[in-house]
Amino acid sequence: MTNYFNTLSLRDKLKQLGQCRFMDTTEFTDGVSALKGKKIVIIGCGAQGLNQGLNMRDSGLDIAYTLREAAISEKRTSFVNATENGFTVGTYEELVPSADLLINLTPDKQHTNVVKNVMPLMKKGATLSYSHGFNIVEEGMQIRKDLTVIMVAPKSPGSEVREEYKRGFGVPTLIAVHPENDPEGKGLAQAKAYAAATGGHKAGVLESSFVAEVKSDLMGEQTILCGLLQTGSILCFDKMIEKGIDPGYASKLIQYGWETITEGLKYGGITNMMDRLTNPAKIKAFDLSEELKEIMRPLFQKHMDDIMSGHFSKTMMEDWANDDKNLLSWRAATGETAFEKTPAGDDKISEQEYYDNGVLMVAMVRAGVELAYEAMTDSGIIGESAYYESLHETPLIANTIARKKLFEMNRVISDTAEYGCYLFDHACKPLLKDFMKKVDVDVIGKSYGASRDNGVPNARLIEINKALREHPVEQVGARLRASMTAMKPIV
Repeated sequence: MTNYFNTLSLRDKLKQLGQCRFMDTTEFTDGVSALKGKKIVIIGCGAQGLNQGLNMRDSGLDIAYTLREAAISEKRTSFVNATENGFTVGTYEELVPSADLLINLTPDKQHTNVVKNVMPLMKKGATLSYSHGFNIVEEGMQIRKDLTVIMVAPKSPGSEVREEYKRGFGVPTLIAVHPENDPEGKGLAQAKAYAAATGGHKAGVLESSFVAEVKSDLMGEQTILCGLLQTGSILCFDKMIEKGIDPGYASKLIQYGWETITEGLKYGGITNMMDRLTNPAKIKAFDLSEELKEIMRPLFQKHMDDIMSGHFSKTMMEDWANDDKNLLSWRAATGETAFEKTPAGDDKISEQEYYDNGVLMVAMVRAGVELAYEAMTDSGIIGESAYYESLHETPLIANTIARKKLFEMNRVISDTAEYGCYLFDHACKPLLKDFMKKVDVDVIGKSYGASRDNGVPNARLIEINKALREHPVEQVGARLRASMTAMKPIV
């Protein structure tokens, strides 16, 4: 199949990349009414499938799951997930023909085969939905013209879609209608109802395009969301062990530290996260992050270029055809890292200590978020979309590391995200080799400036605060967060 993005003219590419509108909460006053009474069938019951379905059922919608015959007869995990939660389960032939809305939540690599199998079974005028547009944009799947095609893409792992809903909030969500498949003009209303049913309208919804979602999603998950968190975890842990920090303490500081420091990020952006540090530590973190940005900028740009050109997708699909040889070997290698194999200790670490003893981690988050945002917006992706794919989703990914380390992060994200994460990690570690040689425990493992005077030059502190507050990701974020009044703390 032909890459849909590459078939577009430059003008249409820029238009679809920049097609993004932050939706006012008043646009969701109809709630789920556009889908009320409709037969909704979800294909697949993994992390996204199960958790989106639970939210939608709790919102009053009729949800069932369709699985391959083998998954049902062999009682695979997807079958167990659905049946243990009281959902109706059936084969494609049993459930697809009656579906008003068919939601494809299978892994990206299965989309082509799945859509080819279910499309002939779909009734005339039904709607097909995705939560990631890879199949449409990168693989160029052509959908029957009588079918409506929408996308509702929560910007988080499936587990967090559920947890945020249970807290009475939600996760930011991109919605889109495929311009080639909206014959009845009902796509937007259904996408809005779907977003409301999963709780996304409480966190913020962007009306976007398939192209913008795919390109920004691939970039965010490869760089800051997964790749840099993995690189940072391994490098910071190894440095602490090298310098004699207790392994259990080092393991705990990393495993739970990302979640803690990015909680500050979620509420008040980079500014608030950096404000949690002492003034000397803030200046040190800023200087470290500036150096990190200089080192990593070419790598972030390469990832963005490879995503925009389709090179990344081509490479990954070649690995699919090779039985995921690279993906599986990289997954196994990650499981053998010292950080992954060292249990967290029993040390009590206060919330503030995670900041004070994790200055380098704070610096890495700031560098990664800003670089990802800059690379996306430089390519034509609108700021709101870049914000959600860089800053806001970082805490949601960090939450998964707090549960079962990198294993959990890579388990709950998609195979596409995991593949991109490893690509970034393997390229980033060598880049940071010389930088890490200069790092000591005063910025990772112990409190920065513990035995020093806390005095700092006023002019330097004012300069740094100005640079942080005036970065575009902070300005866009402040506006978007103003609508997130229902957000609930987790740490």
